[in-house]
Amino acid sequence: MRETKKELKFFTIPAYRKEEEYLSKMHAKGWGLIRVSWPCVYHFEKCEPEKMSYRLDYNQEGVAHKSEYVQMFADCGWEYLFDFVGYSYFRKPAEDEQENEEIFCDDASRLEMMRRVFKGRVTPLIIIFFCMIIPQLSMNSMGYGGGSRAQDLIAICFTVLAALYLVLFAGFAIQFYQYEKNLDLSGNRYKAKYVGVAALIVFFTAFVGFMFWNSHQSEYKFEDRDKGFTIESERLNETLTEEFDLKKGDVVEVVPGYDGGEWYLEICKEGEEPIFTGHTASEYKEPFSVMIQEDGRYRIICRGKRAQGSLDVTIR
Repeated sequence: MRETKKELKFFTIPAYRKEEEYLSKMHAKGWGLIRVSWPCVYHFEKCEPEKMSYRLDYNQEGVAHKSEYVQMFADCGWEYLFDFVGYSYFRKPAEDEQENEEIFCDDASRLEMMRRVFKGRVTPLIIIFFCMIIPQLSMNSMGYGGGSRAQDLIAICFTVLAALYLVLFAGFAIQFYQYEKNLDLSGNRYKAKYVGVAALIVFFTAFVGFMFWNSHQSEYKFEDRDKGFTIESERLNETLTEEFDLKKGDVVEVVPGYDGGEWYLEICKEGEEPIFTGHTASEYKEPFSVMIQEDGRYRIICRGKRAQGSLDVTIR
């Protein structure tokens, strides 16, 4: 009976060499690759342990002319396995391979493959980065979309995605540079190009960090009065507390001006349960009042999560 196994393994686009090494090591352990499926699951079958070289090629034009494409590699002793997300997988016994033999003739061929990968795989990621991730981070930083837990989670996910994309772009740029350097293309023109790429990556890394930091900052005006206070907020991400000596029968009048984000209001005595808690975005959008039932010193607490608008509190 055929024995099989699966392994979940993730390799970034520039890390195809590590993927080749991983597959060769698995074959040396007696597990030959049979296919790859989503999400990055490698399927193996039991085989005789031997030194086997695996290689990947990315050539959509070649796949369009499959028979000629496969025969070209077969003539050099490479066994075609399958295609997955644009990559073609090949292998051959290590004893049939010359020292450090590649399916590419030279660094120029490897560089050309990287250019094909860039066109087919990285360019769409750049479009997604600039058309979806950066605008989402900008809107989140400016306070759009409120401050619910689900929206906070989405904002964190987009920040993590942006960081991963920048790491991917940096890794791809480094591989491009290494190949061009081996081809003696690392003159002033190419150095200037990669200095520019590095500057862009640093800029957008700083930009993503600034967007995340800025989304947690506060910008507001607080007007304190003897019998109340007013908050006018562009973005409130903190807790503001005022204390008042109140008597039974006093009325706390609240006029919310909700424009976005989350506003929370609480009235309580220190160390006691609140006599009022309200969420002005969903429950109390219109003016309302709270009557005091006993004398004491009360705290009126306002919490904001990217809160926009105004909140006026008056004691009568």
